[in-house]
Amino acid sequence: MKKFDVSVLTVSVLIFGLAVIGVSQAKGTTTDTVAAKIGNTTITQTQVYDALKVKSGPSVMTQLVAAELYRLEAQAQGVSVTDQDLDKLINPIKEKLGTPEKFQEYLDEKHTTEQEFREKTRLILMRDKLLEKAFPPTEEQIKAYYEKNKDKYEKQTLEQARPDIVDKVKDKNRRANIDKWLEDLHKKYQVQIMDPALVEKEKKE
Repeated sequence: MKKFDVSVLTVSVLIFGLAVIGVSQAKGTTTDTVAAKIGNTTITQTQVYDALKVKSGPSVMTQLVAAELYRLEAQAQGVSVTDQDLDKLINPIKEKLGTPEKFQEYLDEKHTTEQEFREKTRLILMRDKLLEKAFPPTEEQIKAYYEKNKDKYEKQTLEQARPDIVDKVKDKNRRANIDKWLEDLHKKYQVQIMDPALVEKEKKE
């Protein structure tokens, strides 16, 4: 079974909060909803949004933009992730945790539901499929990896080790190319950050 780091799927509840608040403001809501009360003092939704934007806005925006770029490029490339693809990764997690209750505890720790978890997993798989299509392992890379790691595969021929090596090379190619690939997608889909505060903070970092 191919190893899969589910930790990369954890998307902070902050993203959901920013998205919801942002949509509310975009619709022109005139009443500033109270988010909390401390005695006679109130903290409004706008105050929460402004504080979150200053602290984490650029990183959250980066994640949201990337997610939409994956969807657009997958549609353009005809790439999809089936429920069966998801089950192959999520079912072993359930089996390892042992019981439905333990899996629910796992989801609660991630501040997510099972459906949200599946959709986040779908997004990551979609990204990986796109990268593998753009940067497939070459025979030269496979042979080079085998030669470099012969100690690890001393009891296996190249053909016997090939499935494991292909996975390793795919992962290496994704890591090596993802930044430039995303940069190209930003240009292809003409990404523009319209919020001046986010643009200014991004320049400073």
